[in-house]
Amino acid sequence: DVAEQLRGLLGPDDKVTLLAVDGDVINGIPDQLNDLPNDATHLFISVGGNDALGALRVMEMPVNKVGEGFLLFHEVRKEFEKMYQKMLSNALSYSLPTTVCTIYRPCLSHKNAIRMIGHSDIDFNSDQQQQIANTALPIINGIIRNEAISAGLPVIDLEIIFSDVADYANDIEPSAIGGMKISKVIKKIVDHHDFLDDWTKIYS
Repeated sequence: DVAEQLRGLLGPDDKVTLLAVDGDVINGIPDQLNDLPNDATHLFISVGGNDALGALRVMEMPVNKVGEGFLLFHEVRKEFEKMYQKMLSNALSYSLPTTVCTIYRPCLSHKNAIRMIGHSDIDFNSDQQQQIANTALPIINGIIRNEAISAGLPVIDLEIIFSDVADYANDIEPSAIGGMKISKVIKKIVDHHDFLDDWTKIYS
């Protein structure tokens, strides 16, 4: 896993604590942070992918005009923004140097693409679903980037970093290759990012 890969990159006296819970959503972050170690020096937040999967039900709803579809997705966007703002405000209350991650695109061409299909009864083939995801996800990731900019936080842009099928273990989970990409960027931020400047840098 990414935490183990990161441990291999850091020094012998450095510690990595994995708080994430598989399958959890944005509203689960406060409970995860209850287990934050007292000696933590940095906080990295990667959340929202499961919330985006849950929003797939909107893609099944019939509309008469394209604009109606955008209105439906506007409600999804508004709800995601509200949850993310509340989560980030809580996370920043711990007063730690904090980094957020965007959500990487699903890889529906993957030979092990089985997980995303189970989240929706949408009547599109995998290529069409990929096109939908590629169109909708930047809207959600725009929220994450905007909130990071407002708070002056660095961003690990997984939407860009995950650029090859080899980065995935299946359609929605990172492989060892993808995990190492994440780990190397985390190490770079820990070693070099100046959080005192209070400005946003996109790591991609």
